[in-house]
Amino acid sequence: MAENNLDEVDKQLLALLGSDARASASALAERVGMTRQAVTERLDRLKRDGVIQHYTVAVDPEKIGLTVRAFLAVTLLPACTDKQEEHVIDLLQRSPWVRECYRVTGDDYFQARIVVPEIAEVRQLLLDLRATGVVQSTRTLLALETLFEKTSGQFLEQVLGLT
Repeated sequence: MAENNLDEVDKQLLALLGSDARASASALAERVGMTRQAVTERLDRLKRDGVIQHYTVAVDPEKIGLTVRAFLAVTLLPACTDKQEEHVIDLLQRSPWVRECYRVTGDDYFQARIVVPEIAEVRQLLLDLRATGVVQSTRTLLALETLFEKTSGQFLEQVLGLT
């Protein structure tokens, strides 16, 4: 379902769930001025259409001991095979510290965001990547301070034009 197929109620529901994924259908219905059944049907459609992928909880990494945030750029050797590339992707995906990873343009192949308890875990991840034999280089940027992180609700309100 393309964004332009979302009506204002769909957008409101997405923003409300982005702020509180545990909101009940009754509470959502009250906020958007619909019946609980109508909201439930809309949520089912949004899930079926793949707009809503899953419900989640936001956790402050520092409150659970993950105080180091970093961005890791990975460049592979030009002769790297598809199978070797998949091995690197799998290594990143299996790492508990990698929050997200993107294939990017430019000299780098991948850009990963990592959150770890200590710098030693960053070092170990770099060693693991280099041990694959196909990583040409890595660049690590340590985050000194988090200036802001938008909640899903804030993000959705802005991109869906609800603010």
